[in-house]
Amino acid sequence: MAPPRVDIDHRLLRIYLSDHVAGATGAIARSRRMARTYGETPLGGPIGGFAEELERERTVLLDLAEGLGVRLSRWKSVGAAAGERVGRLKTNGRLTSASPLSALLELELLRGGVNAKRGLWDSLASWSDALGLERGRFEELDRRGLVQIELLERLATVARDRVAAGVHDVRDA
Repeated sequence: MAPPRVDIDHRLLRIYLSDHVAGATGAIARSRRMARTYGETPLGGPIGGFAEELERERTVLLDLAEGLGVRLSRWKSVGAAAGERVGRLKTNGRLTSASPLSALLELELLRGGVNAKRGLWDSLASWSDALGLERGRFEELDRRGLVQIELLERLATVARDRVAAGVHDVRDA
């Protein structure tokens, strides 16, 4: 027996998808900046690849919204991009140079974002029948999220070890 069909409130779906697109926009900006900042360190290359993967996933969300006829809020994405820039103003105890804590904190924030994104994929998988979508697509994206978390945890270990060793800047690798 098939599960009962559930109608999804498109107003709520618009808000939900807009929030996740905004989060992805901020995470992409943050990870791109990190890839530039830490380009010649053990963090740079992997973060650059992570940013590219986030961009592809954001495109999945935009295409999904368009296919469902859901008009996303542009203002949330603009606000997320602006918020990411304002977030760079934190000093971490330093006014003119990067703190060794910067990379660690940024990696932890990105990991939290991936956890939230996994919730999105799980929700979309559970709503897939009602939305006429392929469940397996979202289950695969959720599995990719696990791989991304593992990557961010490995990179956070590198940053954490540098902080513990008294390396003042992760770029001093």
